This record gives sequence, structure tokens and C-alpha cells, in this order.
Amino acid sequence: MKFGTVALTLGLAIVIFVTPRLLPAEQSAPTPSLNMSPDLQQLFQAEMRELLLGTQRIAGALPIANWDGIADSAMAMRNSYVLEQTLTTTQRHDLEQLPEQFKAFDEAFHLRAEKLAHAAKATDAEAVSFHFSRLLDTCVACHSTYATSTFPNFRSEGGVEHRH
Repeated sequence: MKFGTVALTLGLAIVIFVTPRLLPAEQSAPTPSLNMSPDLQQLFQAEMRELLLGTQRIAGALPIANWDGIADSAMAMRNSYVLEQTLTTTQRHDLEQLPEQFKAFDEAFHLRAEKLAHAAKATDAEAVSFHFSRLLDTCVACHSTYATSTFPNFRSEGGVEHRH
């Protein structure tokens, strides 16, 4: 059972990160604009780099049941929430102008990271795998909607397509 959960998680990560690169690019609707100031954009880019490192650490910790490592990485991801940082008045104004769906994706990601940390602290391999896969789903949903210029292989037509 534990091996199956680990295999499922690793398989999901491969599908999410490799398959989109293999599919031909299609014409899609324009990416919604986030209109961030350079200052706020730098904050989000720094957060994205840290979140990528966190997901990589979790992917390496899960197959060896490093629950403390998963919990620590997940809580660091939870606590990196830009919307909870001390921001300038201009940055706060820019955040208020962002699309509600973008803010919902961001909030959902950080809440999922917290659930992942709790599952790791409970040493619940199945729950950890579930929350990690849902965490990655949130990344894909947001990037396929708002970051197709950065990740052109994502389709933005109505969100992520389900192919099983």
C-alpha cells in the first residue's frame, strides 16, 4: 500500500511536469493579465522559486518517509504566503487589483501546504500523497491560467484538461 502511494505520487509528478512538454502547443485564449508592479512581481517570483524548491524537497522526502522534512518544507511553503507579508501601500494596492481567481489559487495553495504539513506530522502516507498531489494540481491550475507566457505548454482554455 505504501509503495503504491509513493508510486502514484511520483507518477503524478511525472505526468504533471513532463507530459505537458510533450504535447503540441495549441492556440488558446489570451492569458489574463495580472498587471503587477515590478516590485510585487519580484516578490511573487521569489516566492515561486522557494515553492519550487519546497516541492522538490517534498518529492525527495516522500519515498523515504522523511515526515519531518515534509512537514518542515510544507510549513515553510505555507508561511511564504505573499498576501500575509508586510507590504508597502503600493504593493497592497496592486494585490487588491489582482483577479479574485488568482488570489483564490494562491490561498488554496497555502492552505493545502498546511494540510500537507499536518498529514506529515501524523505520519499518514496516504494523506501526504493526496495533499501533495492536490498541491501540484493547484500549481498547474494557476500556471495554466495566469502563466502561459512563462509556461507555454499549458493550455488556458477553461483550465486544466483531465486526461486519464
